[in-house]
Amino acid sequence: MKEYEIVLTYLNGCAGAAYPQTSFEEAELADPADYIRTKHGKDFAKFETETVAPGKTVWKFDTGCVSYTYEFNEL
Repeated sequence: MKEYEIVLTYLNGCAGAAYPQTSFEEAELADPADYIRTKHGKDFAKFETETVAPGKTVWKFDTGCVSYTYEFNEL
């Protein structure tokens, strides 16, 4: 298990496109994919993942109306 800082940026294009919501959380995880799968079970396969730097992974999902960006920073 590794400890991560998780930064979520949520954007709802219908109700406030100019104001994305950002939240922060720390969690101990075996794999960031498990966290995404728990939060977005049926949409998990639609997420795209990118390793930006060692210890930093970004997961994105965009429906065209709603957008989720999760950044996992290993602590």
